[in-house]
Amino acid sequence: MKTIYFFYLIIFVLLMCTGQILFKKTALILSQSNLAVNFNKILETFITLIKIPYFFLALIVYASATLFWLFILQKIPLSIAYPFTALAMVIIPILSIFLFQEKLSFNYWIGAAFIVIGIFIISIKS
Repeated sequence: MKTIYFFYLIIFVLLMCTGQILFKKTALILSQSNLAVNFNKILETFITLIKIPYFFLALIVYASATLFWLFILQKIPLSIAYPFTALAMVIIPILSIFLFQEKLSFNYWIGAAFIVIGIFIISIKS
């Protein structure tokens, strides 16, 4: 795989991670404000959410990531590109330690190592 494609995939994963962190910040604001996502009142819920800057930014980031993903898929086979998205499962929990004071278990670190090793193996011959 060309080096530039590797960087494209990393940028995409970072966009996904950013969106997830922004969604978590939105969820925290909802919890702290005693607001709830109510699927029976979709329009009211959406209006509430759109007023939260983190939610609005998350939508923009995810829309950008989607467009970037389409660009990537024009260059890289899905069978090579898609496994890289699993890096988000490694990065987001690590960020959650620093941003949300969450704890990670020893099992997490073992699983994360397997994910990274798997992605490395997939990308070697590509």
